[in-house]
Amino acid sequence: MNFVVDADNLGTPESAWQTSSPLACVPPLEWSEPRRVVVVTPHPDDEVLGAGGLLQVAFDRGVPIEILAVTDGERSHRQPDFDLRAVRAAETREALGRLGLGRSTRRRLGFPDGMVAAHVDVLANVLAGSLRRDDLCVAPWVSDGHPDHDACGRAALAAAASTGARFLGFLVWAWHWADPEGTDLPWDECRRVDLSRRAAARKRWSIGAFTSQSRPSASSPGELAVLPPDVLRRFYRPFEVFVEEGR
Repeated sequence: MNFVVDADNLGTPESAWQTSSPLACVPPLEWSEPRRVVVVTPHPDDEVLGAGGLLQVAFDRGVPIEILAVTDGERSHRQPDFDLRAVRAAETREALGRLGLGRSTRRRLGFPDGMVAAHVDVLANVLAGSLRRDDLCVAPWVSDGHPDHDACGRAALAAAASTGARFLGFLVWAWHWADPEGTDLPWDECRRVDLSRRAAARKRWSIGAFTSQSRPSASSPGELAVLPPDVLRRFYRPFEVFVEEGR
């Protein structure tokens, strides 16, 4: 993830989401067994934060999973004191293993971190070549609020529309800026996936593998981690929310 969080901008607190009336009324997702789940992730960790529970549901049902890693997340720190590509790749392997998805197919697409918006059409074509009519395509919501997330969402939605795949948009940074009682989120299109206690616990354990994001960098003293505790709390819920567009 590449999003600046500082002490003056910790975003919407999780306590406000816990009392959100619209969020409490989000209906459950109607699950129709896909041939395969294809996850489009802008940066290493987004697939776990936004859809780690859904992926466990799919895996438990025997649905094959393919993860398309759009970037390597190489620009998540301003002045990294380590090889971010290598570190984040290792963190992702550990995280997916903790979810029980270590044998899932994961393909790196190699788009430049922070600049996906300049390559939306190319990415849409690449994704369309990977999708089939009976697939479920899971990607960031098209208005999640981070340029790479929004670009990946637009490309994935276009690819799903052209192939007939079902599309679900997951939320990551929308939880940071949206009004829990307002109309920032398209509540009528939102659907909830409830997680078992085991699935929620495994997701939290998996998130813990991304230490480069959850701990401050030694080379930038005083700078908050990319994912400080107040941000991570949003992803420890016993459910996930997806936006289903074009259905």
